[in-house]
Amino acid sequence: MLFSPVFKKILSFVTFSLIVIFIFGLVNIEYSSLGISEPLFTITEQVIIIFDIIFWLLVGLLTLELVIAYLKIRNAKSFVKKYWLEIIMLVLMPIFVGFKILKVSLKIIKQVKIGKTVFKLFQKIKKS
Repeated sequence: MLFSPVFKKILSFVTFSLIVIFIFGLVNIEYSSLGISEPLFTITEQVIIIFDIIFWLLVGLLTLELVIAYLKIRNAKSFVKKYWLEIIMLVLMPIFVGFKILKVSLKIIKQVKIGKTVFKLFQKIKKS
């Protein structure tokens, strides 16, 4: 079943469909970073969670595709030579999620610094 052409076509189609949906959602969620004035649809916490789930489903499906490809070839050197781009993409995808977390962390750090500056300003005004 894992090696049937129909299964591989369905797996590729589902993966491609999820990639298209994920990119659409990513553009919608990160609209301000891309210079878009407003999102295409309302961004709620549930929408963000759904797109995070879609992301990890994509990682799982791409991993499954690579496992199937390796089981078909069964030679590590040939496998890496043939699928090196997919392997790199799969390794880098979770790292980019880390950048998303870093972006949120930087926003929090900036807010803390602004709060600290405002607090110092009030202290200087009180001393004057």
